[in-house]
Amino acid sequence: MIIYGVNPVLEAIRSHPERIHFIAIAREQSGRHQRLVAEAKSAQVSVRFVGNDQVDRLAGRGVHNGVVADIAESGYADFDEEIEKASFVLLLDGITDPQNFGAILRVADGFSVDLVVIPEHDAVGLTPAAVKASAGASEWVRVAQVTNLARAIEALQKREFWVYAAAGGGDAPREIDFSGKVAIVMGNEGKGVRRNVLDHCDRVVTIPMTGHVDSFNVSVATAILCYEVRRQSVR
Repeated sequence: MIIYGVNPVLEAIRSHPERIHFIAIAREQSGRHQRLVAEAKSAQVSVRFVGNDQVDRLAGRGVHNGVVADIAESGYADFDEEIEKASFVLLLDGITDPQNFGAILRVADGFSVDLVVIPEHDAVGLTPAAVKASAGASEWVRVAQVTNLARAIEALQKREFWVYAAAGGGDAPREIDFSGKVAIVMGNEGKGVRRNVLDHCDRVVTIPMTGHVDSFNVSVATAILCYEVRRQSVR
């Protein structure tokens, strides 16, 4: 798998250097490149200096900042194993934009979400574009794929999680006690949380808005709710 961009490659070096086959860097280097090269050498990762056209070819159409890395795919985390030790889980019901998924992974890393759960079908996965958009957070966040989100919710509930769907017509975050084991379900960019998934959740949470547009971008909404969960956990 090819990943690209200075930050994603740096985080790959810092988190899983053993997975990196090699790093290719355009010969025209900046200070950020030099720092990356130093960290790669310290981690004993192979670095190749190549022409910018070669970096372009490896990265496809991605914005690579002169850096690409060939890494072994890590695979997805095992859902059943991860929820045994988790207390904060984020479920994504059909996120299709890799930019949104990458931004959500940054949120998950920033607020120490234990596990992000995505469906196997009709949703974006850990693609190079999503990894780039995550700015390296994808190297630190555990992501599990499941065949059925409704059954995943049931499995969480059996393990004493309270599952909250982000949708309209619910309670404001300040009115909810997010203590204990918490799972938040975020919906598709256009359709929101599907009805069969919504029906399995314990409660609906709605972010109050006072402007003219009726919804936030899904990554922004995720950040607001994850912040509130963590804020309550450290009261």
